[in-house]
Amino acid sequence: MISIDNLTVSFGGWTLFDGISFLVNPKERIGLVGKNGAGKTTTLRLINGILKPDSGTIEIDGFNIENEGIKAKERIGFVSDNPDQFLNLKGIEYLNFMADIYRVEDRFAKIEKLTKRFEINDVLSNALNSYSHGMRQKVILCGALLHEPHNLILDEPMTGLDPKSS
Repeated sequence: MISIDNLTVSFGGWTLFDGISFLVNPKERIGLVGKNGAGKTTTLRLINGILKPDSGTIEIDGFNIENEGIKAKERIGFVSDNPDQFLNLKGIEYLNFMADIYRVEDRFAKIEKLTKRFEINDVLSNALNSYSHGMRQKVILCGALLHEPHNLILDEPMTGLDPKSS
């Protein structure tokens, strides 16, 4: 469950959100729709604790993202709109890094299952900077799913993906 309560966010004297609230219940799917600059990515970054609001609260499965950030973030799998982080790592190094962060048990079986599903298991020994945009997106998606999060947050996840992977 994701709870946003009375969130206010401003940048440089300009208010982006003023007191927004919404709730995403377990097993519920929502989409944020709006024009460029409307605050969709900002909202997702706030939920993930990457940005901090001016006021209001964000809770993930009952854990406050500001006060109990680690517990809240353990319940999130996040796929950014830009899969260009960690470009110097090999695919397998990135997935092992994510497994370390989330203390994933049976990582090898989970990595194998996910990478076969997304048909990238044969390129994991290559650096991410050699991957196409879509292949990077697949690795980032595998990393987000590796710890089997309760909440999956996707920011334009289909960009660059082939139809089967989408």
